[in-house]
Amino acid sequence: MEATWRLALDPELTALTTDAVRRCGRLPVLDKTVQRVLALTEDEQCELGKLVSALESDPAIAVNVLRYANSAHAGRPIPAKTIRQAVVMIGRRATRQLCLEAVTFRFFESAPGNGRASRGQMHLHAVAVARVAAAAAAMVSLPPELPHLAGLLHDCGKLVMPLAFGESRMDQMAAEHASGADRSRAEWERFGIDHAYLGALLAEESGLDDQLAAAIAWHHGGRRGCAAPDAEFACVQLANAVVGLLGGESVDDALLGETLAKLGLGTEALDELATAAGSGQAPVTPGSVGERVSELERMAQTDELTGLANRRHWMTTVRQAIQHGAVGHVLLCDLDHFKQINDTHGHSTGDMVLMEVARVLARHGLAGRIGGDEFALWVQSETPLEVGERIIAEVRVAFDPNESPKVGVSVGVAPRTDDITEALEAADRALYGAKAAGRGRACLSPEAQAAAA
Repeated sequence: MEATWRLALDPELTALTTDAVRRCGRLPVLDKTVQRVLALTEDEQCELGKLVSALESDPAIAVNVLRYANSAHAGRPIPAKTIRQAVVMIGRRATRQLCLEAVTFRFFESAPGNGRASRGQMHLHAVAVARVAAAAAAMVSLPPELPHLAGLLHDCGKLVMPLAFGESRMDQMAAEHASGADRSRAEWERFGIDHAYLGALLAEESGLDDQLAAAIAWHHGGRRGCAAPDAEFACVQLANAVVGLLGGESVDDALLGETLAKLGLGTEALDELATAAGSGQAPVTPGSVGERVSELERMAQTDELTGLANRRHWMTTVRQAIQHGAVGHVLLCDLDHFKQINDTHGHSTGDMVLMEVARVLARHGLAGRIGGDEFALWVQSETPLEVGERIIAEVRVAFDPNESPKVGVSVGVAPRTDDITEALEAADRALYGAKAAGRGRACLSPEAQAAAA
């Protein structure tokens, strides 16, 4: 599970970003002082004096622990005057989290790649996401350590982006898409990778374990923006959505639905989680987050441009069909060189192409626009590869080969499965194979090939 995020990466692009990742420096959680504090907080039998001595060896960490113990957020009636008192008051688990938060802030301050103001905002956001992720884990009886740490580090790839692609291009990106799922999708379209995956590469370069790197990679739902493959990852995804809602951002409602389903939670849990965000966030009023999510759920179910089902409605409909016993396959369709069409002929032409491809797909099954130039199709057919090949042929015929733009599609076919998220991931792997083989073709996923053998 941990390594599947790597399948979406272009090896050549990964090699090109290696220097930027290394220039960013190692993430701070392997610092000797931090490791000692973490080990001592995990050892329930260790003497309090050893933990206090470890904290006091790093004044910045010690100050942060003391400040938190005396903050309004901690809500203690008697102020702590020493580190020993602070640790006793807030407990070992909170001490562990504060230690990690302190060194993360210090890393954001010193790492290249962003201005100081941006790093400060990154730290505030990171701490809020980390605390909500830990609260979500506790709510569903999961260990909070990985969700908290992944929440702290989830946006660290934003430090790598300017080093890899240039400050001016990232300034333009930030102006167009400040944050959230829209930012992630725009990064994939423009650069072939997003900050979540670059953050995972930075975690790997820093020697952190695979599960943590994967949690960072998946925090925007993976390459397709709709997967919650692990409950601990889902805690981070959910926390990122909750903190975004508190900040007035638009939220990816399809991914939010996936994370809630993975954790077995309803929207009523969101307001409770919002209180864990801590200081620096917008005031939380009863029902405020839940009401916003309910509003999202009432949004139109169709994609405005193509008239197909939007991503959330498509996934919900297919999932319900499977639950009621329907048998079928998921196909993932992607336009070949669509960015070139937009750049050469303009976005209005690109929109016309998308609408025509949508019309072709709708003839073959339940079609949905997943995002950008990517479409998903649910077909109840015993020969899904043949369906994919027919779609490719019909798209080719729909556009005059003697005129511009030249339009083609690649199709990835998933094996039969009861899990829609797994199906999309498998179809994505198949689509990658189709593009690697030269585009304009349909390919079975490795799993589907094995099933057909």
